[in-house]
Amino acid sequence: MLLNWGVTRLAAVVYFIQGSLGIAGIALPLYLRAQGFSISKITFIMSVVSVPWFLKIFYGAISDGFPIFGLRRKPYLFICSILSCLGWILLSILPPDMKWLIVSMTIANLGLAATDVITDGLVVEYSRKGSAQTYQAISWGARSIGSIASGITGGLLAARISPQSVFLITAALPLFSLFAIFFLREKPWKAATKKKSILNPILKSFRCIVRGDLKWFVFFLLILSSSVAIGTPLFFYMREILKFDEIFLGLLNSITWFGAIIGCFLFVNFFRETPLHRALFWAVIIGFFDILLTLAIRGHASAFAISFLLGILGYMVLLPLFSASATLAHATGVESSLFAMLMSLFNLGQAVAAFAGGILFEWMGLRALIVSTAFFGLLALVVVPRFKRI
Repeated sequence: MLLNWGVTRLAAVVYFIQGSLGIAGIALPLYLRAQGFSISKITFIMSVVSVPWFLKIFYGAISDGFPIFGLRRKPYLFICSILSCLGWILLSILPPDMKWLIVSMTIANLGLAATDVITDGLVVEYSRKGSAQTYQAISWGARSIGSIASGITGGLLAARISPQSVFLITAALPLFSLFAIFFLREKPWKAATKKKSILNPILKSFRCIVRGDLKWFVFFLLILSSSVAIGTPLFFYMREILKFDEIFLGLLNSITWFGAIIGCFLFVNFFRETPLHRALFWAVIIGFFDILLTLAIRGHASAFAISFLLGILGYMVLLPLFSASATLAHATGVESSLFAMLMSLFNLGQAVAAFAGGILFEWMGLRALIVSTAFFGLLALVVVPRFKRI
């Protein structure tokens, strides 16, 4: 198993910065709540501004088909990092009307989503059999470290300074990735002089998805994406019912991501050689218990312990998903586009689930929402036997 260390370093830095953006993870929902928005309205806003994550296929297609100065990745990484910074600046200075909140957060997400796609494109290009799992573990391990640092820091900042100040601090973070991008050595693309259509990689990716394992894998992704339905209702349950303050909520974020690092370690050391179709089977089972665990959150001690377990189990679910996606996208000729399309569908499923979760919460309450979400995830077991290539 050979890793390209230049790509590995870049992925680690970019994903670390992505994790660090969680510094606004406490201030942002509380800021929206302070504007008088209901939980269902907050989930609606967060779903709308996540639209750039559904369009990842286009960023991948543009990167694959339209190089800048003969390079397919590096120039786009510069542009998108600056775009993410701009979005957070706008969020800090524009009035808190819904339209301006949506505009600024959409711009921030556009920069972040495109950076994520292009970095993933590099990772997928260099993924080989047996290395896809390691690349994913390194990338998401780095993101976990950034999230640990930003969790407790974000809680402290949310308790002590204004949300607008937190957003300005967050705006500076994408700029740090420019240093890693600057030192990236990318080989000029041999086909750089040929005229390409943006539709070519999209159509080829679509053809890949509608045949073989991929069409069943998409169904699998959409089912497992439903787990986020409980996220926002659970956050405000802890904040408004259990009365957890900003600092403790930030601490819970950090301990969850610390558990995620343990999950990465366990995956790499004990499941790296496990056939991915078997790992996906266990991901469904683990995800079921991962969701049900949240029913036991009753106070500070239980929330702390369960958050740690959620981090471990959550990554035992996500890493097989991302590893299988990279494996299925490899050697297709449109690695960035196809991987981006798979992740776009996953993100779309998450946005729909989050929005539905906000509505269902107001209708059935948190406990029923958790139980129904957990059992819905078990439907993914139906398609696991369909996977042949992984």
